[in-house]
Amino acid sequence: MNRTLTNIIIDIIAAFLFLGMIATGYLLRFPLPPGSNKTLSLWGFTRHQWGDVHFWISLGLLLALLVHLVLHWNWIVTVIGKRCHLVKTAHPSILRSGILTIVIVTLSITLFAWTAQNSVKEIVRPMRGKHLGHAGSQANETLTTVQAPAQSSTTQAGVDFWKDVYPIFENHCLSCHGSQKQLAGFRVDHKEDFFSRDGRAPLIVPGQDSKSPLIEIVSGTKIDMPMANVHVLSGHDVAILKTWIDAGAKWTVATDAKK
Repeated sequence: MNRTLTNIIIDIIAAFLFLGMIATGYLLRFPLPPGSNKTLSLWGFTRHQWGDVHFWISLGLLLALLVHLVLHWNWIVTVIGKRCHLVKTAHPSILRSGILTIVIVTLSITLFAWTAQNSVKEIVRPMRGKHLGHAGSQANETLTTVQAPAQSSTTQAGVDFWKDVYPIFENHCLSCHGSQKQLAGFRVDHKEDFFSRDGRAPLIVPGQDSKSPLIEIVSGTKIDMPMANVHVLSGHDVAILKTWIDAGAKWTVATDAKK
């Protein structure tokens, strides 16, 4: 095949793969944001599946770039070597420079992979919203959950929905269950979604926190649901919600006023 035609074909393939990288990167960042794998799909693919597509496109782009380098290796070695004063002869050793480059690239990729593999840390209890929960040991979290009701200074008479309760929903739930996004068709700023959900069982039973599914969800005892660990709140927040529910779960102002 003509060398010029080969270069053109490789460049066109690389261009399409580059556009594919941009397109799949956009899908993973906006239409299918982090945390949406079990709830959203696009054209039959979940976020993880689109991530696989993104990965294979990136490998294809890398292969196209390597072929491009091989086709132009003689020119690259000569021009760069002379400009950097690394080549003193008119005909530098292409084989030696190629071997050296392969060794350097291989060592760099190996070092990167080793560093990334050994830098991975487990998130004990990821949180959503404007504030992130503190990641600690499971024992510390259990201790906090057990002690929180006794340490909480909030009494049934002193719980205020907008001052004490709604900030919990706003900080941890609104980003996925608000006006911009309603995962599972649920809005945390709509009263009816807690008490009467189109014939579905309510999440809150006023006066009975032990019979309120919301407490099961935020305390981590309900595990048969998508992203169960993401919905777990701190022991202090759970204690406030329990106190509010046991006091009658008064929703003092229409939720729509908070939009």
